[in-house]
Amino acid sequence: MDLPLDDSNGLVNLRNLALTLGNLPDDKGVPIVLVPGFAGWGGPLFGAVNYWGGIENIPKLLMERGYTVIVTPIGPLSTNWERACELYRQLTFGKFSCFNPATNEIQEIHDVPIDYGNYFNSDTSGPLYTKTCNRKRAILFSQSPQDYVDWQWREDRKVHFICHSQGGNTVRYLVSLMKLGARDLHPDYFSTGGRDTWTVSVTTLGAPHKGTTIIDALNNFIANSTDQAVKLLARSFAIVSFQSPQHRAYDLQLDHWGICRRDKEPTGKESFQEMRQRLESSFGPVSKWYCSNHNAFYDNSIKGVRDLHMKAIPTSSHVYYFSLSFHSTIPFPCYWPSWTAEALNTFPIKLVDFVRKLLYSIPVVNIGAWIIDRILEEVANTLGWPIVLSLVSFRDFVRWATQAVANRLLDEIDYDVTLPPPGKYLPRIDVLPFMLPTVYAMGGQELSPEQKDILGENLGDWYLNDGIVNTESMRGPDDSIVRSISGFPTSSINVEGGRGIYWQFGVNNQMDHADEIGVFIEEYTAQCMREMYINLATIVSRLPS
Repeated sequence: MDLPLDDSNGLVNLRNLALTLGNLPDDKGVPIVLVPGFAGWGGPLFGAVNYWGGIENIPKLLMERGYTVIVTPIGPLSTNWERACELYRQLTFGKFSCFNPATNEIQEIHDVPIDYGNYFNSDTSGPLYTKTCNRKRAILFSQSPQDYVDWQWREDRKVHFICHSQGGNTVRYLVSLMKLGARDLHPDYFSTGGRDTWTVSVTTLGAPHKGTTIIDALNNFIANSTDQAVKLLARSFAIVSFQSPQHRAYDLQLDHWGICRRDKEPTGKESFQEMRQRLESSFGPVSKWYCSNHNAFYDNSIKGVRDLHMKAIPTSSHVYYFSLSFHSTIPFPCYWPSWTAEALNTFPIKLVDFVRKLLYSIPVVNIGAWIIDRILEEVANTLGWPIVLSLVSFRDFVRWATQAVANRLLDEIDYDVTLPPPGKYLPRIDVLPFMLPTVYAMGGQELSPEQKDILGENLGDWYLNDGIVNTESMRGPDDSIVRSISGFPTSSINVEGGRGIYWQFGVNNQMDHADEIGVFIEEYTAQCMREMYINLATIVSRLPS
């Protein structure tokens, strides 16, 4: 029995489709490849926090239900080109680091060589090297790991991709390279086309298919202190990249840019102070990396994703696509809160005193001073502030307080930051604390004329967001066909019309960008997150491969 797929909550539609397809035979032998987004990682961070699940372990959860899962530790801040090369190599390397369910541990092995091809060869703003070595293997979660010894991604060993955030654009690029080939850019990895059939499905969760305005919000915040911000970034990079890759708690995987501890002639290596000074230099590798267009900050911007549109096909006609959108906002109040009158009564001067001083300064009016006092006492105190509040909206008042007072004060005392103005939305009360400012900032981030031109006429609501990505951007690539999941051919999913289309489950308004992967969450959200991945696995395992 088909269940309705037109609920306002995308997670309900996801669950109903899983229940509808649940009676079909499944194929749990096709691995589910989890592709992380911006700032993502592979194995547990500090040995405790999973990218996929936070304090939960989603790959293990799926493995216990019979699925095979591959976690891919690709570059957290790298371009989609670099990440696509890393993803391809990890899946074709033939060896994995394996999760041990008896000990709940992963013995991560660093022996994967990565070749980035000729993509950067003609660009002086590119990395120092086009090859790197000793990168992490992908991590295998399987009840039958012996079946995946020497396993390599190929035509008869297909995969499903589930992608969070930037992972969606990374996989879009990879599938396009597999379909079209890129002999000039990478004669080793992408010498031939026609290999998009190696992928059965792609599912994106909160992906910036059209870019995100978080990049603009961050740039506005540090507009007056970009040099200091880059220097601080370089110092942070030096700290996390000082050790060799095998011993890093968090691996940026930017060694090919020179962002690592360098050998020092004739023997030995840089000290930490030497490395820090090199990275913090105005002409050092971090400044070069950040100021180029070869980083995840640019690739996730609206302009950066427009560039991806020019390089990659939106979809493959051989692949099933699904997308799920999120937002973590509430509308900015259009009314003055109930506590406003009480707050205004604590203003340094009373409104009646202001009016009295103003009128007494007019010579003619001053003649009837006693009349003025009577009127003010009887009328101004009861009607004054309500009249003012009726003339000015609460959001306009907050905007004035931010722009005309707070930011001017910050500038005067040499604070090189700019507070964002209020917009259409505020963060939900259950938003992860460090995302409260980003939800707020994106709720008021205006699109530039160039961005509006890139996005076209049907802009939609670009203020609604999950703290990192605009909800409007999550549906699917701008040049793809996006349809509601209510039209998905549940009765005959093998028809040609089911592939090459982004099937949109809808929007969920309870998860922020971190909740989508279970990082630092409330228990109710954790339950929704667990069910989301179980339902996704149920659906993709029923798709014909």
